[in-house]
Amino acid sequence: MTQEKLQLRIRNSGAGSRRFAEQAVREGRVTVNGQVIQDPAFKVDPENDYIKVDGKLLRKVESTQLIYIFNKPRNVVSTMKDPEDRPCLGDVTRKIKDPVFPVGRLDFDAEGLMILTNDGSLAQALTHPSNKIPRTYLVKVRGVPDQKSLSMIKKGMRLSDGERVGEISCVFLRAQETTSWFRVVLSEGKKNEIKRIFFRINYPVRKLRRTSFGPINLGTLESGAWRLATREERMKLMELVEKAPQSASDRQSASFDRTKSLKRYSGGQSVGRPRDAR
Repeated sequence: MTQEKLQLRIRNSGAGSRRFAEQAVREGRVTVNGQVIQDPAFKVDPENDYIKVDGKLLRKVESTQLIYIFNKPRNVVSTMKDPEDRPCLGDVTRKIKDPVFPVGRLDFDAEGLMILTNDGSLAQALTHPSNKIPRTYLVKVRGVPDQKSLSMIKKGMRLSDGERVGEISCVFLRAQETTSWFRVVLSEGKKNEIKRIFFRINYPVRKLRRTSFGPINLGTLESGAWRLATREERMKLMELVEKAPQSASDRQSASFDRTKSLKRYSGGQSVGRPRDAR
């Protein structure tokens, strides 16, 4: 019997983000087989336990792994729900009609590549800081930073709030009249990290676009569109999961048949058009 933490089961069902799931559990809004559970780490059986959030039964777990590549537009919240009723990823996943959730986040005003999946083990491997999965961004800043400022970024620095960031790959691309472009590669994904770095050297970010996440590249996918990962992309992602350090329980929770999932999508891609995204 495969088990996973309650909050992860809620997230993996597409009902909401991990933060939403934890809050719902702690507030007593979640029942397992009719019993209120307030421990987010409570172990459940995804296939046999009946789990309700706010009285609504969660969908059963997909037996096949799903991986979508999505080009998030600006001014879209990268969570399943938004209390301010702004456009969010939940609007997109309802149109995809598969129970997927986002791997990590992008700022509201940022754009670019996001991975959507129903595989909690994959999401864990891609986002855990110890795995140092590279994320590449194109960054437009106000002004043209001098070499001293750029050296501070590359060597690592202490930010305004005291948090320390390590060495970062930062390559100058081109300068315009009042702005300049850089390619930045991160491997930790701290909150607002790029914005905070350039703010620290007094060159605020004006535009931010993620172009790759690990082995996945955005390519020519239009803003607001999505597609299924290719067979080659899926294999590369699975290699990352296999290399990532995991406990025995984490390995057991990887309930997807790799061969079956690759076979299902080896015949082509499914692409969602931008007009389908809010």
